[in-house]
Amino acid sequence: MPRLVKYTTSGFVDDVPDQALAVIEHASLFYLCEQNFRGMNKYIAFAVAGAGYEVFIDGLKRRSAPEGFSASNK
Repeated sequence: MPRLVKYTTSGFVDDVPDQALAVIEHASLFYLCEQNFRGMNKYIAFAVAGAGYEVFIDGLKRRSAPEGFSASNK
């Protein structure tokens, strides 16, 4: 996933905005949920997977932010 690479490596996709990378990630998550779940369960699975992934990425973003900067400045 692109933001995972962005916050765990240096210089690979640093110039790409988070929103562009998030679109790629959430489209991939929705595709996986679409293929593996049926009916209303796929939307619930997407909501849980998306929220969990965003919490995980937020933790990485906070750890990779330089001292003196907040995660919202990225």
